[in-house]
Amino acid sequence: MEDYYQILRVHPNASETTIRKAYRKLALQYHPDKTGNSEELNSYFKKINEAYKVLSNAEQRKQFHLQYYSPHQYEPLINNSNEILIVCKKLLKQIIQQGDYINEEAVVLSIQSYILNENNLQILITEENKFIQQQIHQELLQIINKLNFLNGSVLFNFLMQKFPFTDGSEKKLLIEILKKKKQEYYWDKYKFFLALLIAILICLGIYSIT
Repeated sequence: MEDYYQILRVHPNASETTIRKAYRKLALQYHPDKTGNSEELNSYFKKINEAYKVLSNAEQRKQFHLQYYSPHQYEPLINNSNEILIVCKKLLKQIIQQGDYINEEAVVLSIQSYILNENNLQILITEENKFIQQQIHQELLQIINKLNFLNGSVLFNFLMQKFPFTDGSEKKLLIEILKKKKQEYYWDKYKFFLALLIAILICLGIYSIT
């Protein structure tokens, strides 16, 4: 399986709009009408269409992440709570190393479908090792802190349902982190429009004076 993000030349966390724009640009550039009878370029054009077909479909994109990008793709079966903690530490280390290039959706999917799947949650319940559970929570708290608001919220809600924080201070801290991320998210999303509105008001003010 090829990396569809690399084919479309976009970041793994790219929005639907970014993916669509990238596809249109490449499809126009490599369309057979423009490249002639080049077998190599025609093959690449087919790959572009295949990549967009998958990444433009939310469910297919999710499955692609699991198959190609998921950090746990080659991880062995987990047998005890200590191994769950080790995998959490390994994932956090990977996130820190990759920085802005980490695929956040793949991180969330990894925790949901591998690290804290039903089998591993049952291990945690059966062993009842409160000390290790607390350590796992601390690792997960740091992981959420590395994610953006949307992915952090998804992971937080999953944990509240499947593996809730027993330490009230940790839960409170996490809520504060998400609150701050929410403010940053909406600021980044609407700051351009706010700046535009301010500019318009200033222009109107100058116009009314003159």
